[in-house]
Amino acid sequence: MSTLLTTTAIILLVTSLSFFAVKEDNRMKSASLVFLVMLMLSTSTLSTEWGRMTSELVEESDDPHYGLPDLWDGKQAVCFHFPSGSGPSDLDDGRHHIDYDGTDFKTDDNWNVTGACVGGFEGYENGLDLLNAAVDATGEQFALNITEFSFGLQINTIAGISPCDVYDCAEDFSSGAYWEILHNGAYSLVGVSDLVLDSDSVITWQIASY
Repeated sequence: MSTLLTTTAIILLVTSLSFFAVKEDNRMKSASLVFLVMLMLSTSTLSTEWGRMTSELVEESDDPHYGLPDLWDGKQAVCFHFPSGSGPSDLDDGRHHIDYDGTDFKTDDNWNVTGACVGGFEGYENGLDLLNAAVDATGEQFALNITEFSFGLQINTIAGISPCDVYDCAEDFSSGAYWEILHNGAYSLVGVSDLVLDSDSVITWQIASY
């Protein structure tokens, strides 16, 4: 059950209980007062959930937020892309959209990859901090395995998926695969720990081969 339906059900339940909890001649007044108080307390939640339910995907292909919910316009997001059939099994029906609080509220089954984008973040200036926030928001669903070198970080696995699980990696390194990072749709020339963000940055992780 969605948060919107759950919240609405709670408001109606508490209002009904208050109606029958007082004497008959005061029931309507008591129930109306409780309903208004509950509605005021739940306004933020109801507004957030309505925004999620009615959100549309950005259609401008030159927009860094292309394909993302329009409620994330002007905000930051991190996407994790897996080739079809190679990602986590609970994400194999398309690209999921997960809000900053961990709510999975929209799935795009027309996207040519599987995985998820976690968005709605604000105020992050460093790529690694935003990445960690996205991982934390999903309850470690996209847990990282990282090796730290003197020149920066290497992402070994995301959600337990190694690039060499998807593509053949030669023992002599003549061919292989790696987690590639994009910033606003363009290949990043720096690692995530050195990536300086915009207020509406979109970081994308995808598997590339060579």
